[in-house]
Amino acid sequence: MKRHLNTSYRLVWNHITGTLVVASELARSRGKRAGVAIALSLAAVTSVPALAADTVVQAGETVSGGTLTNHDNQIVLGTANGMTISTGLEYGPDNEANTGGQWIQNGGIANNTTVTGGGLQRVNAGGSVSDTVISTGGGQSLQGQAVNTTLNGGEQWVHEGGIATGTVINEKGWQAVKSGAMATDTVVNTGAEGGPDAENGDTGQFVRGNAVRTTINENGRQIVAAEGTANTTVVYAGGDQTVHGHALDTTLNGGYQYVHNGGTASGTVVNSDG
Repeated sequence: MKRHLNTSYRLVWNHITGTLVVASELARSRGKRAGVAIALSLAAVTSVPALAADTVVQAGETVSGGTLTNHDNQIVLGTANGMTISTGLEYGPDNEANTGGQWIQNGGIANNTTVTGGGLQRVNAGGSVSDTVISTGGGQSLQGQAVNTTLNGGEQWVHEGGIATGTVINEKGWQAVKSGAMATDTVVNTGAEGGPDAENGDTGQFVRGNAVRTTINENGRQIVAAEGTANTTVVYAGGDQTVHGHALDTTLNGGYQYVHNGGTASGTVVNSDG
């Protein structure tokens, strides 16, 4: 990224694209803002100069505990344990005023992180996180690897190249598996509250990439989009799977499978009450 001497940068979250963007503010010589230019390239994020409130966990360094608030950034090249993230999405997922959060860079690791309402954890390619708990209003954007994430009303966006393993989606939580992404061993406990005809919005699991070994419990719902594939799914009573793409080797243990026009289901096993 070419840097202008009178340019400052801020990081904002775009819910529509499911990515972070860089906003550059070009200042006139008299200090007046000339405008805001939005760069949609994720690669440009790594060249953003650190602000005064930023902290950097260097490669080989380990930090434990702490809270990110008030648009602070933590950039992790080493290991961060037990952080609480309460910034990055304060103004809602669609607002460009959002800044801050935790950034796990290539080679960086974060364990036992708590993401509260308004918090954002960003895991770039080559980064990894484990045992993250995300509450309502918080989110995790994933291009690296995440293990054992719990969505207690929060959201997980798995982008191309990202792998989410062992995510548990509880009430009002949402996992979006995008094209080129993978989710394995997911447990879905939300999305179908109110029955098969209920419209619950963005809850449960939504698959445009690949979902493998998903367990759908009572009140759980998996939606497989036209370009998505679900393999080895088990659906229990009170849960359902909606297929617009491809479903392979689904087992219905009292649950339901709805295959829509253009969708395919092969190897489905229907057990008692399924």
